[in-house]
Amino acid sequence: MTRRRRYCYVEMSLAPGPAADPYTIRATCLTCAEQSPEPEPSESITDQHQRAQRSCTSHAARDHSDGRHLRYTARVTLRWLVTPGENIGPIAP
Repeated sequence: MTRRRRYCYVEMSLAPGPAADPYTIRATCLTCAEQSPEPEPSESITDQHQRAQRSCTSHAARDHSDGRHLRYTARVTLRWLVTPGENIGPIAP
């Protein structure tokens, strides 16, 4: 016996989640995995970006025993919430 599926087309909106910081920016050294400081909740995205950049240049300027650390990654985390235009069932935990 096959089960039939029911589809419902609903308008959805996507926005930053109200219960979480909307974004964070952190830099990580690829040589030793040291990370830039955790952003302050009140910092703007521009301030976080500049802080991560300063952390990279400051870390690269240090005299490490294994040589200069010049390779970094930046991770930008955006926390989004999808809101359906009508009730489509319970939200997963």
